[in-house]
Amino acid sequence: MPLKVTSWNVENSASLIGDDLDEIKKDRRRRVARTIRDIDPDILCMLEAPKGEADIVSFTHDVLDDEWVPILLQEDGEALGDKDGDYDTSGKQWIWFLVKPHLAASCRVQAPSVWKSFVGHSRWRVHYWGNLEPTWHDHYRHPQVLILDLGGGHELEIIGQHMKSKINRNPITRDDDGNIIGVYLDTALKARIKLATEARNIRAYIDARFDQIPKPGILIMGDANDGIGQDYFERKYMFFDLISNLQGQIMNAERFFNHALFDFPEDLRWSAKYRDPVLEIPASQNPLLIDHILMSQPLVTGDLPLVVEGGAGLVEHQAFERGNAGASAKRKTSDHRPVSLVLSDTP
Repeated sequence: MPLKVTSWNVENSASLIGDDLDEIKKDRRRRVARTIRDIDPDILCMLEAPKGEADIVSFTHDVLDDEWVPILLQEDGEALGDKDGDYDTSGKQWIWFLVKPHLAASCRVQAPSVWKSFVGHSRWRVHYWGNLEPTWHDHYRHPQVLILDLGGGHELEIIGQHMKSKINRNPITRDDDGNIIGVYLDTALKARIKLATEARNIRAYIDARFDQIPKPGILIMGDANDGIGQDYFERKYMFFDLISNLQGQIMNAERFFNHALFDFPEDLRWSAKYRDPVLEIPASQNPLLIDHILMSQPLVTGDLPLVVEGGAGLVEHQAFERGNAGASAKRKTSDHRPVSLVLSDTP
């Protein structure tokens, strides 16, 4: 049976819960629901989702009429929220997997403690530009893992990630040649190094999975926050980029991850538009691909019950535009567009 998976950063989704909503929020709630139904994913990895088990259950009920259900760590006899600390997520923007009810019995979400056991640590040292004294970093929003039982001893493992934002509120200062200098540069580079190490940690988990089973079916999806100033700092100072860290090394081809949008039309291969004060580009002229889906080789080579064929990835521009037709800024569903991937039955 084909499977459609979608990742969507639904901005300020917690405000859509409850009965006491003003007309603007009710309209926005309808638009979010309409967009998800239009996309019709079997599995939705929802980012900027409500905090805690109780609120995501309320979201699926209030917004989606329980047409999708969240997969929780909650066990029999436990109240909603008893496991909230086990998701290892800070802040109010959580990562949740919502699935169609008929799939729920085949799905389970894995505790981040398992991830940490596999990689051997919960935080890691970061040396900024060769400094001997390290700082420590960890995931602000720990990646969440959904495991779908495909039958026959096969599983599909989906890693939902939402890396920490690198918003930089310092004033931009430049030298006489136009190069960014000072506090803004230092803050921007440190933020990008942190993001790169988060991606490295994801790769450490993936390597552990390949060391455990020969052909794991793994998807990585979510918001990498690799947008504003995209490539400026990487090109001038860092000489590597975030997505390469996630994809792995081509010299180790069996563990290399392909991008779902590799063969999607170039002019449509973007998921957000932001004004870029670094590159001095207005939002209307700055399409960015910051929401990603990547897949492991066994999902491409036909070694598993599901396979990713050519042209299977897409940015859901049509559903997004339909859902936001006639909407003012306050009524828009999100500042991100959903990205999807369709997995087909292996012949």
